[in-house]
Amino acid sequence: MTQLDRSGLALALGLAAIAGFVDAVAFVTIGQFFVSFMSGNSTRLAVSLATGAWHPAGFAAGLIALFVAGVAIGNIVGARAGVNRAIILSLGEAVLLGGAAALHAIGRPEPAAPLMVLAMGGANAVFMADGEVRFGVTYMTGALARIGERLAAAVTGKGQVRDVLPWLGLWLALAAGAVAGAAATLRYGGVAVAIPAAALFAAVLFAGLRRAGTGGPDSGGGGFRSVG
Repeated sequence: MTQLDRSGLALALGLAAIAGFVDAVAFVTIGQFFVSFMSGNSTRLAVSLATGAWHPAGFAAGLIALFVAGVAIGNIVGARAGVNRAIILSLGEAVLLGGAAALHAIGRPEPAAPLMVLAMGGANAVFMADGEVRFGVTYMTGALARIGERLAAAVTGKGQVRDVLPWLGLWLALAAGAVAGAAATLRYGGVAVAIPAAALFAAVLFAGLRRAGTGGPDSGGGGFRSVG
């Protein structure tokens, strides 16, 4: 299992909440497609192909391809950013979501979707170890599986119930973000995606000021330690 330090876990929870928020905005505004939950889009793709609904099938396939591209681009940028990985990738996510908000503001939700899905793909590259995503922040199937595994370990005496908490927190963060995103979208429309964009800009600014104040890099956002 990969664990994060306290600041890294806080960042993961924040990114998961943003992923839930953004996915809810997309789900409401672009016809019940997703920008972070690619299993859902894969099912939409398969059903659309089976029923001959070619436009939805193509749209779902495009979102899946862009998500993969977002992860790949995020990995490349993150590797070059080094200790600045979390700040640079978060800034990139903020810019993409800001662009999506602008497109929603002028009534163009479908062109906004590629920017949103690229942002969600890139978010997963924040937490990398040995060239692999070790802590996904935009999809929760793995987190729920970890909860089941940790509960089984606790019951059999091979672990503790508290080992569930990071994974449960991740799921709860995404779910809470999705509730907030759906509520904001129903009230303000797709331009609500500006809210997580602004939150990311603020976080990047805070991290930059904190780093300047301490006179050195703060590795809390992306550090890993492997256990077990």
